[in-house]
Amino acid sequence: MGTARATANPAAIAYAVSQLDADHDRATAAVYVLQAGGERAAKQIRAAWPTISLLGQKRAIGALTRLAANHDAAIDTLVEAARADDADLRDRAFAALRQLGSRGRRALAALVSDPAVGDRAASLLARADPDFAIAPLLNAMGEPAGADRPALRAALGNAVQRSAGDANTKLRAWLANEPAVSAVASASLGLVGLEGRRAPMTSFIAYAAPRSKNFPSAWRLLQGAAAAGPSGEIDRWVRSQVDGPEEWMLRQAAVEASAARGHREDARASLHDPYPRVRASAATALSGDDGSMLERATLARRDPWPMVRAAAVRSLRSEREALAVVVASVDDSMSQVRAAAIEVLTASASDEGWERIHRRLRAPDEWPLVTAAAIDYVVAHCRTDAAEALFRVVMRAAPGNALTEDLNNAALAIEALRALGSPEAVATVEQLRSTQGVPPTLKTALEQPPAEDGRCARKSP
Repeated sequence: MGTARATANPAAIAYAVSQLDADHDRATAAVYVLQAGGERAAKQIRAAWPTISLLGQKRAIGALTRLAANHDAAIDTLVEAARADDADLRDRAFAALRQLGSRGRRALAALVSDPAVGDRAASLLARADPDFAIAPLLNAMGEPAGADRPALRAALGNAVQRSAGDANTKLRAWLANEPAVSAVASASLGLVGLEGRRAPMTSFIAYAAPRSKNFPSAWRLLQGAAAAGPSGEIDRWVRSQVDGPEEWMLRQAAVEASAARGHREDARASLHDPYPRVRASAATALSGDDGSMLERATLARRDPWPMVRAAAVRSLRSEREALAVVVASVDDSMSQVRAAAIEVLTASASDEGWERIHRRLRAPDEWPLVTAAAIDYVVAHCRTDAAEALFRVVMRAAPGNALTEDLNNAALAIEALRALGSPEAVATVEQLRSTQGVPPTLKTALEQPPAEDGRCARKSP
């Protein structure tokens, strides 16, 4: 009874607050007094909080957790503690708020808009109460700089996907209030790919796209447009972005979005865009398009940028009429184009180009990515006449200063020999087993038996 009377005493509560900085035993006793001090204790701690030492504040978290179940002053203090500079104090405050059920979730919602700790609050809130979290997350995106916080988009996607209620209705209700375009663009990106959320995401983009006036919003809307549902308004806006914006990133994103929405013909003019990445994306989008094959073949051989030539070569993979262009690109001056050409020929049923690829495989100064592509070609086309070239590839890994890429290609070459399974391949493996200088890391691979299916061994070169 004495303790109960003491805790109701304003002087006892004030004294307990002052003892939070004392030695362990007195501080522990003070926490017990404050835990039982009710609203008076919650308000006293709140008032004294700026003057309490960091150690005292950490000790007070336990009392505040108990008091916060019924008293707003304790909740307010925990919210302030969650904004503290000290990481340990923040951790304790967030842990307390997680324990407080609906009262704690409302406090987390108040923290979501804080750029310093709001990302953490958003993540916790989306997991703790997905249905409740949707509204504060959307509202936070409308705050200054809120649209530029990826963590809010991730939390929104998590909350919407985990929601047991009618999340789509909540999303549409928010949109009906005509929020800022930047917030809608950000929210739409958070909904991309979520099962059952394509319709509201499409509504978001259809609302925001014609109203977007800046790069960040347009960029996010174009990312979402690629996955949005049918909408003439979205289609018209995407087309306007193919050659309209000054920023090349928007033109590139528009090309990709238009193709994803089934309008790849819009990309034909972009084959002549002044920026190389846009031309490359246009070539990729138009792969197999009869009307642009000649232009893409021209890019494959004449564009000054290797990334464009490589993309154009890959875009010709299904067009038999352009096979000669792909074959010629095996001897391009840039390695990424040579590799692209070999990759296309690897997937082709034709053996045209093997002589050029064989030369690349044997060349001691070839770039590793080209060699790796050539090895893949050998296996895909069962080129049993490549055994001697594969031997050379393995031996490039023999020097002590061999590059990691050379070691990787040597391992691929050994696997290729085993897959070929021809007498020449088997003999080459035996030769390598007895050859000095083969790295120990490759010896294990050489000891493995040849492939049992023998499919390549039965196919003549």
